[in-house]
Amino acid sequence: MPVSPRLPDLTQVYTLAKREARRLTRSLRLPVHEADDLRQDLLVDFLGRLPAFDPAKAELAAFAMLCFRHAAGRIARRVYQERAERHAVSLDDIIPGTEGLTLGATISESEGYAAWCGQPTDAVAELERRLDLDRAAAAIDAADHPLCAALSQHTPHEFGEQRTMPRMRIYRRIREIRLRLLAAGIPSAA
Repeated sequence: MPVSPRLPDLTQVYTLAKREARRLTRSLRLPVHEADDLRQDLLVDFLGRLPAFDPAKAELAAFAMLCFRHAAGRIARRVYQERAERHAVSLDDIIPGTEGLTLGATISESEGYAAWCGQPTDAVAELERRLDLDRAAAAIDAADHPLCAALSQHTPHEFGEQRTMPRMRIYRRIREIRLRLLAAGIPSAA
């Protein structure tokens, strides 16, 4: 019966990948939540190169760090290239040949910043959204406005743990708000 090759312990490699992903996130000034994606990219690259590992030449951690550094370099080049392809100007930059006119001042209010970034803008959809928000605000009782504001930052469970209001009362008021919105013609999003 053939003997299968013994797989190395990868816990140390995982820790090194996590550390390298955090370093790469900081050096590229990426959002913190990108570190998990970078760690996965580093580990996938490492696993693809693992068959080339020779334990007689180096330890697994040294091989992993070499793989991580090379992969990090490729990722950094890709990020820099993506940044270079974006708009290299700020909305606060002064347009040459004008007397202090900024780029932001040349974009009409109807277009907005989203249009400048290439996102589609639909005036009719925006109007419908604004009318829906006005209807929703009118349907919600003024006494429920603080609850809505609190729920925009916390889940009902988290808000109930603050002991500002009993949890059952929170859920009852949420149910009443949903019914009022439904009666105003605004269906549930989920």
